[in-house]
Formats: sequence, structure tokens, C-alpha cells
Amino acid sequence: MRRALLALALISITGLAACSSGGTGGTIQGVRWVLSSHDVSGTATPVPGGVTVDATFEAGTVDGSGGCNSYNASYKVNGSKIEIGQIASTLILCDGPGGDVETAYFAALPTAASFTATGDTLTLFNASGAAILVYKAGPANPLVGDWAVTGYNDGATGVVSPATGTELTATFGEDGTLAGSAGCNTYNGSYTQTGEAIAIGQLATTRKACEEAVMTQETKFLAALQASTSYRINGDVLTLVQSDGSNGVTLVPAS
Repeated sequence: MRRALLALALISITGLAACSSGGTGGTIQGVRWVLSSHDVSGTATPVPGGVTVDATFEAGTVDGSGGCNSYNASYKVNGSKIEIGQIASTLILCDGPGGDVETAYFAALPTAASFTATGDTLTLFNASGAAILVYKAGPANPLVGDWAVTGYNDGATGVVSPATGTELTATFGEDGTLAGSAGCNTYNGSYTQTGEAIAIGQLATTRKACEEAVMTQETKFLAALQASTSYRINGDVLTLVQSDGSNGVTLVPAS
């Protein structure tokens, strides 16, 4: 009996040690990690303002924005060890800070060999133990916030800019509400977001009358919003995408 109890105790201790060892890296899944700094010649360099690089690890795939292009790659985790596969990305030509950060990021990410995830910070290390990428936990729903519309699909020629002298906006709330200016009237409604999928419900507006061209724009803009079924974020640009893959609405953070 004493031997049985001793064996059981040893099994329990071993099991606890295995759990502790397996969790030394922390949990990286189910969080949208936003890059705050990356290694440049041994120096932790902050990501420039206006550039968004992020990573979401889920079910063996990491995806996000590299600062300009969307990307994805496979990954494997074993305790605090991580192995990231070859990166696949869209092929948008990127100039300026976003392109510079993306080039460095895409080169660094596959060299990650271990990680720590404590609280709201994720750090990836290379095989030599040097910190190469540092992330902060971002909002689970990256749509939340105030956005200015830079273009909308008019249903005929594709995405066009808002008419001069008009302002189109969108505010996505954490509670699933959507509101903004349609150029003449204000509007409100609701939306749901799951991963990169989005569904926007019927939008109600005030009933102010404006010039015919402005009212036509308003009708087409609201139709483009409600036709959106998914979204992507490249840098600081949010694009709502329609079911046929065409761009519906493009937005940037409101100043």
C-alpha cells in the first residue's frame, strides 16, 4: 500500500512538472498580437506610427498583416519552443515605413525558435536566445474604433473616393453597434464579427435632404457597407470585402 501511494505521488509530481514545462512559453493562441518592436542589428526598434503588424496564432496557423501585405504560415509549439513555416503573403508593392518593417518582419518570423507569453506581452527569440520580435496583446476585434472612409464601391466602376466636401465615417463599437456619417445623414445599426468575417445588418438613417449627387453617394455607400462579408487590415488600412471578393469600403483610423 505504501509503495502504491509513493508511486502515485511520483506520478503526480511528474505530471505537475510536465504541465509546468509545457507551459513555460505561456499561451499564444486566441490573442491578436500587435508588434511593438523588432530587432534591427541587435537593437530593439519600435514599429513606426501608422504601421500595424500583427499575428494571430490559432490551430497551427499564424496569420495577420506584415505592415502592408496579409500573410499566413504554419507553426508548431512544444512547451516554450516554436517552429514557424514558410510565409505566404499577398503581393502588394509596399513603399515607405510599412514596406521596410514588413521586409524585416517576414525575415525574422521564420527564425523564431522559442517564446515567452506573460500577461499582455509575447516575445519571440531566435535560436541564439536573442529577442527578435516583441508584441503586445491587441483588441480581439480590430474593427473597434473610429474610422474615416477613403473609398466605397459604387456598384458600377468599383471603389471611388468620397465626393469633395463630404465626409463618410464609421464607428464600430465593442457592443456590436455601427454608426457614422453617410455624407448627408447619420446612420446606425449593428454588426457581428467572427475572425475575418463580418455581417452588417440593416442600417437606419436620419432623413435630411441634400443635393442629389450627395444623396446618390449616400445610397451607394450604405449599400457597399451592408454588402460586406469579410475584412482585411493592411497596415492602418481597413478594407471591407464583398462576397465576390471585390473591395467594398476602404477606411483608415480617424484622426
